[in-house]
Amino acid sequence: MSSSLLITTVKYILGTAGVGATLLAGGLWYFQRTLIYPSYVPKGSRLYVPKPTEVGLPYEDVTLTTSDHVKIKAFVIPARRHPVQLSELKGLAAKEREKIGADEVEKWTEEMGKEDALEYAKSRPTIVLFHANAVGNMGHRVPLARKFNAELGCNVFMLSYRGYGQSEGHASERVGIRIDVETALEYITKHPILDDTKLILYGQSIGGAVCIWAAAHHPDLVSGVIIENTFLSLQSLIPLIMPQIPRFLLPVLLTERWDSHLYLPRIPSTTPMLFLSGRRDSLVPQAQMLALKSIRESNNGRTRWKELDGEHNDTCLAAGYWEEIAEWLIEVQHVSLDQREKSDRDLRESEGMEEITRAPTL
Repeated sequence: MSSSLLITTVKYILGTAGVGATLLAGGLWYFQRTLIYPSYVPKGSRLYVPKPTEVGLPYEDVTLTTSDHVKIKAFVIPARRHPVQLSELKGLAAKEREKIGADEVEKWTEEMGKEDALEYAKSRPTIVLFHANAVGNMGHRVPLARKFNAELGCNVFMLSYRGYGQSEGHASERVGIRIDVETALEYITKHPILDDTKLILYGQSIGGAVCIWAAAHHPDLVSGVIIENTFLSLQSLIPLIMPQIPRFLLPVLLTERWDSHLYLPRIPSTTPMLFLSGRRDSLVPQAQMLALKSIRESNNGRTRWKELDGEHNDTCLAAGYWEEIAEWLIEVQHVSLDQREKSDRDLRESEGMEEITRAPTL
């Protein structure tokens, strides 16, 4: 069942049961983690995790153990001078693409013994990718990783939160994803390539809330933040999705909060932030992103705003999206002006992007 269908079902069953608002509130309290973290969507997402090699990228398959002894999975994708281009993969069957990816792993293993290859990777920024709550695990974001890596020349670190993909446990905010983030950042600071690179946090929807929390708590590690279609807080968003629930009950009902409006002012004003907003977003209204932008600007924070012709899940496919990111990276001096040419068309043609845009996410 998709997250949108589950929300609709809960609202119908509870909202028509005679004491609708009360039961709907009870349903929110009881089902909230299932609603907020539908890690089973799409079907098979807890078992199947697409690999970077499927789009021609070498990678490290990493298993991290958190402080509360939960094993979470992550990918590390190194920046390379000459990655496989998308044109080399077009028209190939999945097995053929996987073979090319496996060959690239062997090439990278050889390159690791060469100083120039290592120095190149160490000189590039690292994108730390925090995925949205729905539409699968980190593997379903591999097309995004490919764009950052092969087109923009960045290292990429991406993880599946606990309860997603092949990571153990169950997703939650305080005793879950926050711990996963701490574990990931600690790993990055000890990684032989990523440790001294500039870290750029990138998150879509709830992933943006994760970025804001992480940047607020690790200001010395974070060199920049990119958020897309993110909300002020779940408490401000739920009334827009379930208006029948009395607002005064929400502070009691919600254990999952993601209070971005409280953590955003804690991010240093010198940390560059890029706000990417889909004007047709009907799940997280653009007013939420505008409010976050206003909070940031009221603290004189370095802010760049871009409105795009997108809905909640397909903003990353909108014309100008990747050009905006590339220009921002140059503006904040995280990439050089001589980087390889960029193409929005390449991402639109990347297989798998339709999976990212299929189901509602937060």
